[in-house]
Amino acid sequence: MKIKKVILIILAILIVVGAGFALFKLGDNKKKDSSKKQVVASNFASYDFLRAIIGDNDNIELTFLLGPGKEAHSYDPTAKDLTTIQNADLFVYIGGEMEKWADKVLESLKEEKDVETICIANFVDTIEEQEVDGAEEEEEHHHEHGDEEHEHEEEENEEHEHEAEEHEDEKKEEHHHEHEEGAFDEHIWTSPSNAIKMVNKLEQAMEEIDGENKEKYKANAQKYIAKIQEVDKKIQEVVNKKVRNRLIFGDKMPMQYFINYYKLEVSAAFNGCSTETDPSAKTIAYLEDKVKQEKIPVVLYIEMNDGKVAKTIAEEAGNNCQALQIQALHNVSLDDFNNGETWVSLMEKNVEVLKKALQ
Repeated sequence: MKIKKVILIILAILIVVGAGFALFKLGDNKKKDSSKKQVVASNFASYDFLRAIIGDNDNIELTFLLGPGKEAHSYDPTAKDLTTIQNADLFVYIGGEMEKWADKVLESLKEEKDVETICIANFVDTIEEQEVDGAEEEEEHHHEHGDEEHEHEEEENEEHEHEAEEHEDEKKEEHHHEHEEGAFDEHIWTSPSNAIKMVNKLEQAMEEIDGENKEKYKANAQKYIAKIQEVDKKIQEVVNKKVRNRLIFGDKMPMQYFINYYKLEVSAAFNGCSTETDPSAKTIAYLEDKVKQEKIPVVLYIEMNDGKVAKTIAEEAGNNCQALQIQALHNVSLDDFNNGETWVSLMEKNVEVLKKALQ
């Protein structure tokens, strides 16, 4: 009995000591984290601009919330992500329909007075979502596959016509609200002018949370803006020498700001935020005809896509047409992220692609 009692006492001591050590480590980790300013960016462009502005400042911990290789439109923050945001000194997000989840996050941050939040889209020139030439064929694709259900739906519509009339005003109000909250095109970073505005705003935000290093932030921001302007100049030179004005995307097309900025025309399989992956035969035929009629040498597809549709269109169009990837910076692949690719370096890659597509 005495031996058992001694063993129990020893175990109790070990448990208490272990718990105390664990609490000490937790406190130590918390102290380490709190010694740095925490900055969180929801998307790659904001993360990249902040990375350039912060530079080699070890007192700032920057987090890329979405992470490389992930689809922004289907992203949903985990419990760990929410904790990361709640512990941040600065949280930067895009907003709109693509980041609808941010609404709930912001609601949870009302009590967190120390978290500075910036919807970066509020500080650039935004446009409404636009239908892309060719992408309307996507609707026909749905109709083709929905013919069998159409008659049944019409019968149901007649049965519920009275109910629909009663709720008509309510639906209109909801639609208006959706338009106000998220009808703008969220892919704001694809135009150099917006990219520069983003850098300037983010630099100001860094000054507010870390005023001691404001001169460094200003200098770093100006250096990065100069790089943006340089790559903008290179792309503009390509556009100035163009022999055609249309880009063809065998993919979705999240580059409307880029297209508008350089005054180009575009046709695509899908609109910018489409979740579809397989276009109809009519869509493919339409884009093939465009390629042939305008003698377009390149069919584009965006990052993190295998280019299957673009390659099919290029092959069917013939005349040595090829499929090439263009960087929309919607996100970056894990390889590109690990290789240190930036907004500027990826746009530099686009220069060569655009030469082949437009000249």
